[in-house]
Amino acid sequence: MSGIDRITDKIIEQARLQAKNRVNYALEAAEKAEANLTKRFNRTMESEKKHAASDGDEAAKRVIANVKLEGRKKKLSARQDAVNLVFDKAVEIMAGLPEKDYIEFLSDLAVSVLGKGENHLILNAEDRERLGTKLLKVVIGKAPKKTVVISDETVKSSGGLVVRNGDIQTNLTLESIIRLEREKLEADVVGIIFESE
Repeated sequence: MSGIDRITDKIIEQARLQAKNRVNYALEAAEKAEANLTKRFNRTMESEKKHAASDGDEAAKRVIANVKLEGRKKKLSARQDAVNLVFDKAVEIMAGLPEKDYIEFLSDLAVSVLGKGENHLILNAEDRERLGTKLLKVVIGKAPKKTVVISDETVKSSGGLVVRNGDIQTNLTLESIIRLEREKLEADVVGIIFESE
């Protein structure tokens, strides 16, 4: 082998060795880069999992809070319905008093607000027809110095009456009385109905 061939072989051998070293270096660099990317990916995934879990926990807490709020609203609405039922029943009971007691009750209401001049007792249509004359006698008996008449007008109510004296009207219907008393009694009614809670 001539000197040129040996030199050529040596150059080729060195080139192969350099190429092999470069390939090995590139493979090592690629492995390192892949390992670094895998680590970064895993860290990113862990971080995203934590964020997702945290976001999921927050979303779950919001859903639970909303469900509890809706539950409280429904409970409050049911309580209010129960209280309304109690006061509606009170109106019904008062309107259903025995005739003698009911006339006594209405006459006491009327006498308490009678004024000077002509006083008109305005009843609902049923009470006017059924009790008007009897009520008038009792009121006149309790307030003989007052001028009292049963009005031709009627009021829409479950019971009770309106007393009109000139321009002044006093609403003594059962609904009005209960509405006024409700403000004073509602807390007690709630306490009685829901005392076990």
